[in-house]
Amino acid sequence: MRCGLAVVGLWLLLLPDATGIIIRDDRPDSDYVVADSDYPALVDLIERGDCIATLVHESYLLTVAHCAAEVNVGKVLQVNGVAYTVAEVILHPRWNRRRDDYDIALVRLAEPVQGVTPLPIYRGPEETGSLITLVGRGDSGTGVRGERGASNDGKLRKCTNVVSQVNDHFIEIFFERPGEEGITALEGVGAAGDSGCPAFIEVDGVAHIAGLNSWGEGPRGVRVGQYGAYDYQTRVTHYLEWLDSVVDFPDPPAVRTALSIMDLSPVFPALGSLEGISLTFTTATGKSYAVEQSPDLVRWRVRQSGIQGTGSPVRIILPAEPESWRARFWRVREE
Repeated sequence: MRCGLAVVGLWLLLLPDATGIIIRDDRPDSDYVVADSDYPALVDLIERGDCIATLVHESYLLTVAHCAAEVNVGKVLQVNGVAYTVAEVILHPRWNRRRDDYDIALVRLAEPVQGVTPLPIYRGPEETGSLITLVGRGDSGTGVRGERGASNDGKLRKCTNVVSQVNDHFIEIFFERPGEEGITALEGVGAAGDSGCPAFIEVDGVAHIAGLNSWGEGPRGVRVGQYGAYDYQTRVTHYLEWLDSVVDFPDPPAVRTALSIMDLSPVFPALGSLEGISLTFTTATGKSYAVEQSPDLVRWRVRQSGIQGTGSPVRIILPAEPESWRARFWRVREE
């Protein structure tokens, strides 16, 4: 049984400083390694492989407070190979070294960054069930040994996971074991090294920062980074009011989100074999919708498109296919 955000106390092994990337043991490391040039907005905040910040405005970096607290005004940071001086470190006013919450901060640069596009902040609906992508440069190992078998080679890696639940302050992900239902193709969690690395949710093909890797834990008998461990990212949407009070962000583009499915159920004929999948979802007049299914929240397949909205809930029945009911994840999106 999984225990998560609501469970605290004697069962937990806490790690206040995360993260590099811990990966599946049945996938080659090369599948996870990415080039620094793929993420020019990421900045090594302390030293290479020890705390990361992300450019979210031409003059501001976003990171976790427990990293920013170690940065002094006047420090020189490299943003895509160009030197910029720190002008101000802005910790969330309620952050406290003795607590995990409010672990968020901004670093203002003395001059605007040129030639690098800031990454947008996620402002969408609740993150639970969303595919999330973590990018980090700290310790790397596999889920067999977790952090105990990890080492830092300075390479940038990315992994994916599914948000299992959220609370006001954190996004939680869980490290599934290969073969378990719901594991993603590049499943992984954070590890020690570069706390503050971004956790992205994709919106209309654009990566938005939804979390900042903060800490990890394992229930009794599970070390941090092993299969069965949890990883926690500071939940950026909880701090939007504070962020907007400090930074004059450009107006975010309109966000097109997946629609809520009101009902999802199997359809059985009289003889009892699976005949189809019934979905009911809300629609708007004049809009067109597509229904998609996925085994892992990474590989999505369109099952039906061109569904016309009526302004009222629409029910459709999709013919059963092998494994269709076990696909686990379904979504309806506006075309």
